[in-house]
Amino acid sequence: MVRKDAYILLREFEKKHYIPQTSFEYFNKIYSNEDMALLKNLVWGTIRNLIKIDWYLSFLVKNLKKTPPASKWMLRLGAYQILNGFKEYVAVNETVKIAKNKRIRGFVNATLKNLIRKKAELALKEPIWVKYSIPEWLYNYLKKYFPEDYVMEFMKKSYSVNPTTLRTNTLKTNREELISLLKGININSTESKHSPYGITIDKAGMAIEKTDLYKNGYFYIQHESSQIIPLILNPKSNERILDMCSAPGGKTTELAQIVNNSGIIDALDIDIDRLELVEKNAERLGIKIINTKLISGDEYIAEKYDKILLDAPCSSAGTSSIHPEVLHRINIDDFVNYSNIQKKLLENAIENLLKPGGTLVYSTCTISNEENTQNMKYLFEKYNNITFEKIDLSLYNIKGYYDGYGYYFYPDETLIPFYVCKIVKTN
Repeated sequence: MVRKDAYILLREFEKKHYIPQTSFEYFNKIYSNEDMALLKNLVWGTIRNLIKIDWYLSFLVKNLKKTPPASKWMLRLGAYQILNGFKEYVAVNETVKIAKNKRIRGFVNATLKNLIRKKAELALKEPIWVKYSIPEWLYNYLKKYFPEDYVMEFMKKSYSVNPTTLRTNTLKTNREELISLLKGININSTESKHSPYGITIDKAGMAIEKTDLYKNGYFYIQHESSQIIPLILNPKSNERILDMCSAPGGKTTELAQIVNNSGIIDALDIDIDRLELVEKNAERLGIKIINTKLISGDEYIAEKYDKILLDAPCSSAGTSSIHPEVLHRINIDDFVNYSNIQKKLLENAIENLLKPGGTLVYSTCTISNEENTQNMKYLFEKYNNITFEKIDLSLYNIKGYYDGYGYYFYPDETLIPFYVCKIVKTN
C-alpha cells in the first residue's frame, strides 16, 4: 500500500515537477508515523537518486527514454530500493504489485531482478556525477568555476538529507531553555554549529510545526545558512532597514529579532499570499516592527535606508539537500534569466534606496556564477560609489570560497551552499 501511494506521488511529481505539501498532508491523516516515514523515504529518495537510477536502468532497458512513464516510474521506485539497502525480494515483489496488467508486471519483475544481478558490476563503472546523482552538465559547470574540493562538498551535500534546524526566537526564550522545552515534549535537539540562534533536531516524536512551542512563536523553522545572512547585515535598532524580497519572512523576522523588536523594517514582496505569510510569522513570533508592502523590489522607491537585505530570487541550486527536485528543474538558461532579474533589483537598491554610507547584503541559495560572481563584477564595473567589504566567516565557523567580491559557503552537516556579498555605498 505504501509503495503504491509512493508511486502515485512520483507520477504527480512527473506532471508538476514538484509535490505539493497538501499531497503529503492527505497521507498524514491515514498513515502511522512509521508508514509516513517510509512513504517520504521512497518518494524523496527516488527523486534524489533519479540521475543514478536512470544511469543504471539505461544498461538494462533498451531505449529507456521511450519506455512508457507508468512502467518507467515503477522501475525507478524499485531500483531506488535495490540500490539503497532495502530487502531486495520485498522491493521487487511490492513494486511489481503496483502494475495493473500481466505484461507490465513481467517487464518490471524481469528488469528489477536483472538489476539485482548486475548492480555490483555496474557500480564499478559509475562516474562521479552518477555516484552523487547530479546532472552531468551541472558537474561540468561546477568544475569550470570552483575548486575541486568545493565541487566534492557540493555533490556530497546534494546527495544528503539536510537535518531540520530551528532559529530560537530570542524575543521569547533563549537557546538553552528552548532545547530543554523541546526535550520535555520528546524532541531531542542540540545547539547548531554556526548560528548563535540555531538548534538542530536530532529526533522528533511529533511534527515540529504542530507543537505549542511553534504555535506560540518560540522558534522559526529555518536552515542554518539562511540564519547567517541577517547576522552579516548586522542591523541596529536606530536604523531604517529594508528587506527587498522578504517572503515567507525567515530573514525578515530574524532582522527584527536582532534589533530586539525596535525600529523600522520594511518588507517587500510581489506575491500577496506569501506576503501574508510574513505577517502571520511576525504575529506568531511577537514582532511588531515589520511593515509589509506589495511591490516588486526593482520598482520600489522610498526614503533611503541604512541597511538593505537582498536575498534575491534565484535558481535555488544550493537547496537540493532540502528540495531534491530542484536539480531536475533547473538548467543553464535559468542562471542567465535570474541574473537579469537580480541586476534590476541590485541597481534599484544602489541607485535609489541605499543611503550614502549604507550597507547592502546580497545573498542567494545557488552556486551559479552568473547569479553571483558575474553580478558582482557587473556592479563593480558600473558603479564607482560602492565598495565590497570582506566578511569574517570564521565568526560563524564557516569555510568560504572567496571570488573577489563575496563568498560561497562550503556546505556541511547543516549548512547548505549559499552565496553572500556585502556592499557599502560610499559618501
